[in-house]
Amino acid sequence: MSTKSFWLIAYPLVLAGFSTPLLGVVDTIVIANTDELTAIGAVAVGAVVFNTLYWLFGFLKISTSGFTAQALGKQDATRVQMSLFRPLVIAFVVGTSFLLFLIPIRETAIHLLVTDASMADSVRTYITTRLYAAPFALGTYVLLGWLIGHGSVRTALVIQVGGNLMNIILDVWFIHVFYDPVAGIAFATSLSEVMTFGLGWLFVQSRITFSAQISRDLMNTGAYITYLTVNRDLFIRTVFLLLMTGSFTALGAKQGVEALSANAILFQLQYVIAYWFSGIGQASTVLIGRAIGQKSNETYRLTVQIGSRFILWSTVIITVLLSVAQDGIIHLFTEDIALRSTIETYYMWIILYPFIGGLAMLYEGVFAGIGDARPVRNSLIYAFIVFTIVAFLLVPSIGNHGVWLAFLCFSLTRSLSLAMNERRRRNCLFSPSHLS
Repeated sequence: MSTKSFWLIAYPLVLAGFSTPLLGVVDTIVIANTDELTAIGAVAVGAVVFNTLYWLFGFLKISTSGFTAQALGKQDATRVQMSLFRPLVIAFVVGTSFLLFLIPIRETAIHLLVTDASMADSVRTYITTRLYAAPFALGTYVLLGWLIGHGSVRTALVIQVGGNLMNIILDVWFIHVFYDPVAGIAFATSLSEVMTFGLGWLFVQSRITFSAQISRDLMNTGAYITYLTVNRDLFIRTVFLLLMTGSFTALGAKQGVEALSANAILFQLQYVIAYWFSGIGQASTVLIGRAIGQKSNETYRLTVQIGSRFILWSTVIITVLLSVAQDGIIHLFTEDIALRSTIETYYMWIILYPFIGGLAMLYEGVFAGIGDARPVRNSLIYAFIVFTIVAFLLVPSIGNHGVWLAFLCFSLTRSLSLAMNERRRRNCLFSPSHLS
């Protein structure tokens, strides 16, 4: 285990992670350049809905990576295959259920997040159109997780970058084809999600084999219950993440349409930064999973040390880029003078975020590799409690600055909780009694 070997796995995952939230970012940029505040707000709210909705089932990617890496470490070919097929079935069942509950999902999101009635119809259009691609979007999570667990990170990068390029092209094209720009953006993103799954399947199908044993395992309902039970803590973790994001958006909406639009644009930057760090965490998942399979304390220890250094240097680089390129970044999203001024008012919070949020992404990757999501679950519960308290105390007095300060306190609590739990877990994991 060396810095070079970590980097060879990490850099494609960083780039792939960096590209993941670009679906929402590109949608926001393209629609923002129409200078229609209602459309900007509608797409921004819709992007938040789908980022949080898909995060709710983010365990399909996280746990697939961890279980695949462990199965490879144990050289169990059947488990390697099932680590793909079983979550893929769950992904399509969940995605289809989204369509069955389309109206409750859509109307609940509008009730919670939309304070300006003029935006409601556009938000309905965006959510309805994008939900039809939900089975494929969740299926892509599984394909990427399986490839990452194999260490095929360059292939995962090709799939994600290819999908985002398709989204950019379709966004620019369909916003002119459709009379309603929000409908054009939503349809372009949905179509790119379907095409991304198809691209991923082309890479995966040559590596899979079907057998009588695999067919029997796929029909074993008890195995699915066990799988979901194992991932219960990750699900709960994402529920609290969703609650925080929804609360953040709702609190910002109460400050007015411009504050809502500015927050949504800045939160897209936060997604990009978080996914950058998440790429480093996913590299840790692969290497930690192998270390656990091989019972190697040395590989585990070096992975955490090297991952921490990557987080530190990434923080420095991201902070410099955000500071130097502030004007260019804001102009990229909008030419509206009033909206640019509002974004500038709250931009400092995004500059502070990398110093606070990076470690949480690293340690979530470590615990995914271990296969223990309880500390991750608990960190989100603690963080949401802190977010709620800070928002309750500060938002009435300092407005939108209080919303952002509550978010940073949420991120800090998450990072500290996971860092402390990892040290305790490591000592237990490689104790003589546990190894035996």
